[in-house]
Amino acid sequence: MTVSCQSHHLLAIPEGIPEESERVFLQNNRISVLLRGHFSPALVTLWLYSNNLTFVDPGAFQGFDHLEELDLGDNRQLRDLAPDTFQGLARLHALHLYKCGLASLPSRLFRGLHNLQYLYLQDNQLGFLQEDLFADLVNLSHLFLHGNRLWSLQQNTFRGLVNLDRLLLHQNRLQSVHRRAFHDLRRLTLLFLFNNSLAELAGEALAPLGALEYLRLNGNPWDCGCRLRSLWEWLRRFRGSSSSVVCEWPERHRGLELKELPAHAFDGCAAAEAPHQIQGARLPPADRAAPRDLPPLHASAEKGKGARPGSRKAGKNCPKGRNRTSMPASLGPRKEAEEMHDQEAKLGFELMPAAGSPKQKGKCARTPLLPPSGVQQAAGGGLGNGGSTASAAWLLAWLLACVAIVR
Repeated sequence: MTVSCQSHHLLAIPEGIPEESERVFLQNNRISVLLRGHFSPALVTLWLYSNNLTFVDPGAFQGFDHLEELDLGDNRQLRDLAPDTFQGLARLHALHLYKCGLASLPSRLFRGLHNLQYLYLQDNQLGFLQEDLFADLVNLSHLFLHGNRLWSLQQNTFRGLVNLDRLLLHQNRLQSVHRRAFHDLRRLTLLFLFNNSLAELAGEALAPLGALEYLRLNGNPWDCGCRLRSLWEWLRRFRGSSSSVVCEWPERHRGLELKELPAHAFDGCAAAEAPHQIQGARLPPADRAAPRDLPPLHASAEKGKGARPGSRKAGKNCPKGRNRTSMPASLGPRKEAEEMHDQEAKLGFELMPAAGSPKQKGKCARTPLLPPSGVQQAAGGGLGNGGSTASAAWLLAWLLACVAIVR
């Protein structure tokens, strides 16, 4: 059963929501408090985004064994969550906490959420992430952390995220990234670090990312001295899609692209780099087979701001005589596309691979090797009548030469 009471200017959770309700949509109201007993444990989907939530009872979701999607996003006065708020939500696969004014996250907040796949934490005020905060999220595939105030990534910030596919860290205040910050992210295909305050980034930090396809590092004040040599080496071997890395320092390199610097630009750096190296870190060999062709990040077309699923005018199902509506045509995790479209419009390019280019897991597709164009032309490939005439003329000249020699 579906209950839809969005955009009713409600100040509190309405009474009389049937216990058998599986989908409850209360977004775009003025609800300020969420207490235990407001909803039935039968819930599968609960949308409470764009309200005025200031408090969520730690027991509000206790016993909600069937809950799969929980959206508390865009409650800008929430600011704080108890460590046990989401405890026991074993089936939860999408959790939305974007634009909630959160300045910190308790270390046990995501404990036990083994089935979570989508975690939206963007546009908060997070300045620091505790180590092992995400350690239980073994099935997480998408982690959105952009638009916060993060200034560093520690060694075990992302430990345990062995199935993470996309990590968005752009538009923070990052100044340092530990060389082992990404050591568990071997399946990561997309990493955004643009528009931060990074002056250096060790190539060793990116070395574990063997599946990486999209990397964005632009918009940082890069110091292209000796400490960036390992990144220069890594980028020259990287076969995926990467952004520009424009040098800010030293003065002689200002405005130059890091990848295009000649090797002699780092002459004399070996001794200076030694204290910063990590033993055992390896870059992929230069002659490694290239991965499959990657879809380009095209310039984004102008995106329309359509209504979100579930945001239709209320229909017949709202308790206490309020209007309700039937279940929206499409449910489930839908924030990724919407949030991405918003970001695309701001940034001017698509953040995600084109829909017509599904990502292949496992072995890379082999690109057929074709002979050089000159060989194809000599073989008559695609020349038409002009090619046939030229070939006949050469054959006739050769025969005449042979006849002259015989005579």
